[in-house]
Amino acid sequence: MSDHPYIRVQIPQSALSSADTDVLDRYIAHLERRGHTVSTTKAYRNAVVHYLQWHPIAASSLAEAVSTEAVRVFLDEHLPACRCVSPVVRWRKTVRAALNQLLSMHGQPRVIQRDVPPPTAIEASIIAFDAYLRDVCGLAVQTRRGRCREVRQFLSDMFGAGPLIVDHITPPVLIDYVTDRASRARGLTATALVGALRSYLRFLRFDGTLVDNLGDAIPSPARWSLTALPPALDDEQLARFWAVFDRSIAIGKRDYAMARCLADMALRCHEVAQLDLEAIDWRGGVLTLAHNKGRRVDRLPLPKSTGESLVDYLRHGRPASSSRALFVHHRAPLGQAVAVTTVRGAMRRAFQRAILPWSGTHVLRHTAARRMLQSGCSIKEIADVLRHRSIDTTAIYTKVDLPQLTCVAQPWPEEWS
Repeated sequence: MSDHPYIRVQIPQSALSSADTDVLDRYIAHLERRGHTVSTTKAYRNAVVHYLQWHPIAASSLAEAVSTEAVRVFLDEHLPACRCVSPVVRWRKTVRAALNQLLSMHGQPRVIQRDVPPPTAIEASIIAFDAYLRDVCGLAVQTRRGRCREVRQFLSDMFGAGPLIVDHITPPVLIDYVTDRASRARGLTATALVGALRSYLRFLRFDGTLVDNLGDAIPSPARWSLTALPPALDDEQLARFWAVFDRSIAIGKRDYAMARCLADMALRCHEVAQLDLEAIDWRGGVLTLAHNKGRRVDRLPLPKSTGESLVDYLRHGRPASSSRALFVHHRAPLGQAVAVTTVRGAMRRAFQRAILPWSGTHVLRHTAARRMLQSGCSIKEIADVLRHRSIDTTAIYTKVDLPQLTCVAQPWPEEWS
């Protein structure tokens, strides 16, 4: 048995003291304010009861009992050898989450995972590369994540667990690697690989690690422009998509409004997550984007359908919150701004309910562009809404749609009259 003052093997299941009960009552109220579900609140409460039985407040001061060090000892030393009489919560992830909320309630630092190994040479380079993409290039999270993934794979294939030797990255090595990968990948995948490697080589020159410009040595994969139209929802699919949102409940109103922003205004996923209440000019019917991909401030017209969905959500769905974010969580952490994963997950589930073959949100952006084109908007107007820097990027939407043409083409006469 450990002689640590906090370690106890047997814990009698006696009633909590009045001090413990008072802390527990305030803890449950804290969870309710955060919007945790009933099942989560029950599990967290039982975990805290387990902790208070192990280290009752009556036996020490509140500051000593509810401290980061005491919680860490409970997690690292008591839980693995726990012999407390059932029922008690022993699952470390649940107990740590519950006790972190107890610490937060008392203004104490949270317990984080310990013994994190130092990053390898490859991971350290990837971390610095990601900071370069964020701070110097201003790239979005998803773009940075994709480039870091490709570069990590390249470095792992080259060096494995050994040291990262930049001098070994030579033009022949780059050519052989890209050629081999491109022969086993689709065109877009090969293009992403080449873009990531060139970006990494620019980072090495920016960092002073590399002198020569090796980016030009990487061959570009064959990619013929306008070979295919971007995937988009047709009218029937879009109607099915709108129908799956349950607008009789608050979360359904929120998810529907987020979907309208994506499909009506061609917003990107992170732009929807970062919208705030000040972004909307209701009198002028304008939406201001200050957190877009190019770090510019853009102003877009607010369509009637989008505005109506936002009004419905703000009046009848959005929970009371001090947050200025437009879209907020309806469960814990209640009232805080949604994350990009919240938007993406809501759209993915809507696609599944509508039995549509997509999981990403970019198809809704393509849908907005196609609908504008079909309604007679010019390519310049579409480019402005999509916020493309070059009209050439928007030109892909103007490619002839042969399947659509077959619907209106006249039959070829068999003989001339």
